[in-house]
Amino acid sequence: MIPARDGTRLACHRYLPEQEYKPCARILFFHGSTFNSRRYANIAKACVKSGFEVLLCDWRGHGESQGTPGTCDYIGQLEDDICDIIGWFEQPQSLPVILGGHSAGSMICLRYMEKYGQDKLAGCYFVAPTFNNTQEPLRYDKPGSQKSFLLRHFRKKALFNPAPESALKHMPVMNNRMFFLALALPFLRHRKVITFPGAAKMAALEGRVLDYSFNLMASVSIPSYSRALRQLKLPVTFICGENDEGLHPEFLPMVAQWHLSPELDKEVVMLPKLNHMSVLNAAARLLPQWLAERWGNTEPVDRQQETEQIQTEVVPELNMEQAS
Repeated sequence: MIPARDGTRLACHRYLPEQEYKPCARILFFHGSTFNSRRYANIAKACVKSGFEVLLCDWRGHGESQGTPGTCDYIGQLEDDICDIIGWFEQPQSLPVILGGHSAGSMICLRYMEKYGQDKLAGCYFVAPTFNNTQEPLRYDKPGSQKSFLLRHFRKKALFNPAPESALKHMPVMNNRMFFLALALPFLRHRKVITFPGAAKMAALEGRVLDYSFNLMASVSIPSYSRALRQLKLPVTFICGENDEGLHPEFLPMVAQWHLSPELDKEVVMLPKLNHMSVLNAAARLLPQWLAERWGNTEPVDRQQETEQIQTEVVPELNMEQAS
């Protein structure tokens, strides 16, 4: 348990290589919305085998971390927690720090870099990132998005791509009335504004948090993804499935071309047949290789051959389960 600046104790599950090997670098991994670190143990174990120390970090109010489930004290508290975690591990053993996560967890990391800079980091990674604050990155138009587009731009959306029923049943439900009340009245921002689909009993068994407040939702959103990404100066990789339920398959390649510096060490891996959750199995193989090529002591690997192998595997199609 690591104490945050407000005294809340944050759970960071630490995975270390075998004792005779010194870790090449320290990997911080932050889970997606509703979940906790238990869902990502396979990624941690794969990185450890490549010689890296891994910290799977539970957001406050999630998993084994203290805090009120489904909310935070103020917008931006989660990136403050990242700052406290990095500071806690600086003293015992100084190692290169590579920061990232899955889904909304990667957005918290991007917010941290925008707020605190990148001086304490050596690299960053994004697994199935969610850019939900604007409509450009989205695979489908959400219900009611035509009206919101009209209010924002004073014209109708030229192309409207509604989500099919198969995707709608996995989308969270927003309480628009409470959202706008919380937007106008800050004392309501601890109230629930969005609910993720899922059976309550199963969610309890898995340790998932299905209801989020205005504060928490705002803390995993990027007001301007273009500005945040243009500031990146670290080696970065994006790993995503082409069947991701939330992200348009052409968005990340566009980001790499138009929003990231041409001189940046950058990589985008879009994997056919995989969606928001099934991409995690591929990430457990690709992420350790990307790390080892830059901070490890292993021989370079044939990334194209590895990617082709993953593409030819028969991967069961999993639903998004609302990790966003």
